[in-house]
Parts: sequence; structure tokens; C-alpha cells
Amino acid sequence: MNSRTAPGAAVRTVTATGSGTLTQGDAVDFLRTLPDATAQLVVTSPWFTGPFTPSSTDPTSPGFAKWLDPFVAEIARVLRPDGSLVLELGCCWAKDAPVRTVQNFSAIAGLLAGGDWHLLQEFYWYNPGFLDTDVEWSDRRRERLDDCVSTWFWLAGTPDVPVDVRGVRGFQNHLTRAYGNFLVLGDSAADDPAPDSRPGPADASGDPSGERERAHAERFPVALPEYFIRLLTREGELVVDPFAGTGATALAAEATGRAWACNDFSDEATGIAERRIDALRR
Repeated sequence: MNSRTAPGAAVRTVTATGSGTLTQGDAVDFLRTLPDATAQLVVTSPWFTGPFTPSSTDPTSPGFAKWLDPFVAEIARVLRPDGSLVLELGCCWAKDAPVRTVQNFSAIAGLLAGGDWHLLQEFYWYNPGFLDTDVEWSDRRRERLDDCVSTWFWLAGTPDVPVDVRGVRGFQNHLTRAYGNFLVLGDSAADDPAPDSRPGPADASGDPSGERERAHAERFPVALPEYFIRLLTREGELVVDPFAGTGATALAAEATGRAWACNDFSDEATGIAERRIDALRR
């Protein structure tokens, strides 16, 4: 994941619909604009390493957890008492050796140790096209295997979160048991709802904005946030993404009738998100 935040940046509105608003700015500053206890779901993919270089000498990277803390503190304030936080956090390869760092597990363990969060379940997304293993180790030396799974952590302040797994019935596929936590969304008819699924002349995928390839390289497909939105929210409830990238969460919330508030620091990412949202409304 790329860096998507910087300190001290003002939050500005990029575009808005009847259901939600896309802003650009620092993620913490964005979250501070939201009222207390209003969101039913925060689903997001922060920078996997924070502002740190993964190193074999610092495999647990406690600095990453400290970097994440201000975001999580604001998320806890914004969530309703029975709301959910769903985080995509992955292990990373060290830059100086073919070994893994586990800053994600350290951060999750720290949150649980604090007593304010419960880990309700992990989800494993099969996404070999989105994760990179250093070619020196995977292709040239052939010492390591390519990454193909990204981990999502479902956290909440209470074990008693309202959920009905039948809401994700349309996401099942030939590799997963019904309502299993291994997600192979490319096999699902629900993958990439509008605008990506609408036929159009821009590219073979039918994305009217012509930017699906760039959007997917930067972010997860629309089906990812849609899965958790359908699992953990009802129509009209608020969904938040402070690291929104190219707008997948906004698109999923629009398509499912949820209110939404999404933000990213990147000019490029929010520009693409704005055009994708505008394409959805046409």
C-alpha cells in the first residue's frame, strides 16, 4: 500500500452525492469532522507499513502501531456502540532480506490488549494480482513464493454486532464453503458493481471512466467493501473510509443504498474517485 496521509493538511470536499461526500485531506483530520457514534461501519486499507521501511531488524515494528493509534482512536469515537471496524492489514517483506515483517499482527495484538476492541473474525482475500513479492526472490533466485492472500481484520467494541451472513449470499463461489471467510471475489457475479460492470466503450471491462485498471492497481475492487457493507450494515446506515483511494467504498455504498463519507490524501486517487462516482450517477 502507498502512503495516503500527511500531517496538517486541510480537508476539502471533492464531490458529493445525495448519499455521501468524498473529501481530500489527512485521515485523522477527516475523521475529526465526523460526529460521535454515527458510523455503523468503517472499512479501510491503511498504509501497510506506515511511514516506516520494513526491516529484518525490526520485524514487529512497534512504531507502526503508534502511527495507527490516532486513526483508530478517532474511528472508535465515530463508530456506534455496535459498529464494526474492518481493516485490511498485511504482512510485508523486509527491504534488506527475504523475510517477513509482522507489524500488522503486532498492531492488532496491541488493540486487543488495550481491552477496547474484540477481534470477531479474520477474512482472507485471494488477490494475487494486487500483492507484490520482490522479483529478486520470487523470479530470479526462486527462493520465495508469490503472495496471493491479503488479510482483513473485523474488529468491534462488543461481540454483539448485528450481522446476518445471508446478506453476502451472492458472493459465494466454487472455492468457498457457504459463508466462509475465504474470499475469491473474482468468481462472484457481485464483483465490481456499477460503474465497473456497466457496458461501455472505454475499455474491455466496461468502466465508463476508462480508469478501472489504474483504480484496481491502487485499490481493492468494489466487491471488497460491498461484501462487508452487506454483511455488517443495513440500508441508510453510515459507512466510512478514511483511506479511500480511488473510491471503491463510496461506489459500493452508493450501489447498496448506504450513506457514506470517504476521504483520501492523494490528488491522483481522489481525482479518479471523483470521476468514478460521477460515472456512476450518469
